[in-house]
Amino acid sequence: MTREEALTALGLEGDATQDEITAAYRELAQMLHPDKYGKSKRLRERAEQQMRVINEARDTLLRGRAARRPASSSAVATAQDIYIEATIRARAAETARLAVVTSLRTMKERRQGRITMLVISLVVALVSSRLRGTVGALAFSISSMLVLWGGVDVVMLGNQIRVLKQRSLELLRTRDRAREIAQQAQEL
Repeated sequence: MTREEALTALGLEGDATQDEITAAYRELAQMLHPDKYGKSKRLRERAEQQMRVINEARDTLLRGRAARRPASSSAVATAQDIYIEATIRARAAETARLAVVTSLRTMKERRQGRITMLVISLVVALVSSRLRGTVGALAFSISSMLVLWGGVDVVMLGNQIRVLKQRSLELLRTRDRAREIAQQAQEL
């Protein structure tokens, strides 16, 4: 992974500090963690894949950097600190939302393909039910199984799409709240 790809994966700009990289990673990891997707095996697998990408991005950006961090002047967070943290959270939420939206598009395309297969299989089942002999029985059996499999898959994909839509809305609200906080901190 190149530095530019890593910056994009974490939603950062080229001049990101070690603290900003760490904060962006932490925010994304919380938002994209596989545990957020409950019992859905497919969504958990996608989330695990996304976690691998952000882990690699973090490692790429932190590789070769000194372990130094700027010392804060006091234990109390300043308006600038709040602004920076809120901005990082907003960027991380938007980056995570885009990853979820990409998965959502993929699931919708897959569901549309399954619906098409389901309709074709149903037509074949209806036509083959009128045929006599081994070929008719075989065609009917195969198309009936495809209708059942397609129907189940369409329902499962529908559930996954629903979960991804909810997650996308949660991330959108998180992003907007973080932007509001950043704006309020900037006005201070």
